[in-house]
Amino acid sequence: DVLPVLKSDMSDPAELPSALRWSHLGVASIYIALGAAGFFGWGREVEGNVLESMCDHPGCPGTTPHGVSPGTKWYVGYVLSVAVVANLMVTIPVVFYCVFRVLEAQSSKLQESGVLNACMRLAVYLGAVLVAVSMPFFVEILAVLSTAILVTLQVFLPVAMTFALSRRCSKADSGSNVVVTFGLVEVALLALGLLVFSVGMAGAVRNLAAVAMSW
Repeated sequence: DVLPVLKSDMSDPAELPSALRWSHLGVASIYIALGAAGFFGWGREVEGNVLESMCDHPGCPGTTPHGVSPGTKWYVGYVLSVAVVANLMVTIPVVFYCVFRVLEAQSSKLQESGVLNACMRLAVYLGAVLVAVSMPFFVEILAVLSTAILVTLQVFLPVAMTFALSRRCSKADSGSNVVVTFGLVEVALLALGLLVFSVGMAGAVRNLAAVAMSW
């Protein structure tokens, strides 16, 4: 995971919980506001990618029936596209941070040469872009994998570990200073995870099947 790596490189690792709270609060606020705006503007007719809804009637390229000319794209759509690209430019380096650290640990030349290190990072970026561009149904496949992996890593696995540790603590010596309990919070989190997994996976598989049949 990227968090242990980032924490080890922080000047004050004790500030990580505060940084996570404020960053997640900011991201959640932005996502909720944009999601609400998209639903308020188009309702259930909004496309999975809201940019594909930002066109005049009858719709954006790729969303109209065959032979029907798409409508004119909105200028606000271009602005939002630039914002998406800016977000990716900030997010992708964080996502690849662990990959870079592993590669640097395997080669002393990458640690000694800034030019070689920069070339390595650029090659990783370009390789990821090449895979995304050349793979059919990349977005739909990514949605399926993301739903399965993220919910498992962020919900199911922590709940399972908490349950296992609580069982171990209950069997251990009562004088131990380490106490791990499994209670209503974990049960509620598990239920939320199952709900998110079911809804997300159903939608992701449905979208993948739709594009595969129309390919």
